[in-house]
Amino acid sequence: MTKRSIENQADDIVLLRLEFEIFVIDLDDTPAAYLPTGAIASRDIVITKQAGSDERLAEYAKYLGIKRPHQVSNWYVSERKAKQGQGSWIRIRFGKPDEDHRQPFEHISELDKPKSEQIKPSGSTKEREKFWRVSEVRQLLRDEKNKIPSEDTVKRFVDKRKSQFGEELVRVTSGRQRRINWYLCWHLWEADKCHG
Repeated sequence: MTKRSIENQADDIVLLRLEFEIFVIDLDDTPAAYLPTGAIASRDIVITKQAGSDERLAEYAKYLGIKRPHQVSNWYVSERKAKQGQGSWIRIRFGKPDEDHRQPFEHISELDKPKSEQIKPSGSTKEREKFWRVSEVRQLLRDEKNKIPSEDTVKRFVDKRKSQFGEELVRVTSGRQRRINWYLCWHLWEADKCHG
């Protein structure tokens, strides 16, 4: 959580940036495995005396365990808990990207905190690399029946969006191998499931 600077002089207005580490949940494992992506999603919120009556802000407060959303100190307590490994987990459904390729949080909900053995350590730098092989990207995606799509399905999906996103989404190596931006592809895939 970061306090952001704003031009307002009023002491009772504070702009905070909430940052969430993104994990992909692999439901094929028993129990489900939480795979770190190395990516962060963020949202800016404005805290005022009326923050408690803001429905959207109330959702964040509820799922993050913040009892008094109009008090900035309560948001910082949440941050301290997160740093101590006691923070709340939320499930985020991303919406369709806008013209700047930013994605709104279309829906947030409660998520039970995983047990420590469910969180898989990243054994390599692969999670931090943006562009993966099609065979690797498909492992992150799930269709409406929670099944992994075929490589051909992923290729068709990417080809449909290539005109809009270009090399930000897919690149071809010197050896003519396709590499996909797994992070962007995953977000587009999830947004597409929501909007048919």
